Amino acid sequence: MRRTAWIIRVTKTPEGKWRALKPVWSKRSGKPLLTQRALYKGTEIDTPGGHWEIEWYEGGKRHRRKTRPYPYDAVKALAKQKLKLQAMDAGIVLADAEPANGKRPLKQAVDEFLAEKKRTKAHKTWLALKQVLDLFVRTCPRRYVEDIKRADVMDKFVGELQDAGLSDRTVFHRFACLISFLKAHNVRMVTLKDAPRYVEQDIRVYAQSDLDSLFAACTPNERLLFEFFLYTGAREGEVMHAEWADLLQDGQILLIREKKQWGFKPKGRKERQVRIPDFLASKLLEARKTSTSSLIFPHPNGNPDGHLLRRLKAVVKRANLKATYGNWTLHVFRHTFATMHLQSGMDVRSVQKMLGHADLATTQKYCDWLDAHSAEAGRAVNKTFAAFAVPTVALTTDRAGR
Repeated sequence: MRRTAWIIRVTKTPEGKWRALKPVWSKRSGKPLLTQRALYKGTEIDTPGGHWEIEWYEGGKRHRRKTRPYPYDAVKALAKQKLKLQAMDAGIVLADAEPANGKRPLKQAVDEFLAEKKRTKAHKTWLALKQVLDLFVRTCPRRYVEDIKRADVMDKFVGELQDAGLSDRTVFHRFACLISFLKAHNVRMVTLKDAPRYVEQDIRVYAQSDLDSLFAACTPNERLLFEFFLYTGAREGEVMHAEWADLLQDGQILLIREKKQWGFKPKGRKERQVRIPDFLASKLLEARKTSTSSLIFPHPNGNPDGHLLRRLKAVVKRANLKATYGNWTLHVFRHTFATMHLQSGMDVRSVQKMLGHADLATTQKYCDWLDAHSAEAGRAVNKTFAAFAVPTVALTTDRAGR
């Protein structure tokens, strides 16, 4: 198969999104020269802040590599890649020689790191790492790991995340992913202490009115899904991979366990059992009679459904629902599960076991939420400030002017 390579200009479009565009060439003295302009929807645009990359097909896949910042460097990298592809077409095997200076190429180090994590981490964790490291390779101007500077992380990488409008919490977690790679390669000019700070949010739960509105807007299948989230306190990945065979004792017990066929492992690498309310167990056993999948909530293609949040957002949008705390997320079902059990009098260690928390302090946060929202707290506050309370009758008389 004939191989070829070309140059692209990666830049932000007028809409603010990053795109790979066809660069514009000019001719001076009869020679083609690469410019910092590109074609976007048939029109030439300026590309401030953009950079060049070369692309090529190899082994049936498209590859991409960032070049140094000057036009000459991009053209030189293109010519070198074309020669390499021509050699491969001619049957010449090129060895991937180590650089003479003994340094590790950044792209190679990233590929090896991701290959290792793909074998040892959950698929969603690996995808998150890949997203972060692909961005770092694209934004970092260094070719070798040993040449990485603090500014490449704190200015270029973090700046790129912040320019994309991501929340402080998201920037922090992506920074942490990058730190894991740098630490593995003994690059320590930055640590997690340098990560942008974010405000730790308090517990968010669904009010009873939120749940009533949501369930009323659901189809029977949707309602069963979100009731499963609420009444089991399971995480999204645990619901995705839940199978009918995990329902024990006539559906009253949910066993959360490893699923080797999908590469799923419970958080903390520990199985746990969750007691299910009898009415939910009855609904599940009835739904099982018509199911054609081993999964309780499969994707239409039969695999685990990685888009359960989309199902929730679809119901919210369809019914124009508003939550007490503003946002509808799957994890808030888990918070609600914990607080409802504690409100009903269940001891905190039992709740800890059902949530699968390794540390009791994590579960204790729900007790702190309960302390602020309990009826006892309301009575205590009212008692403290009773002397300052204005009687309703007196307040009405004062407003009336009589």
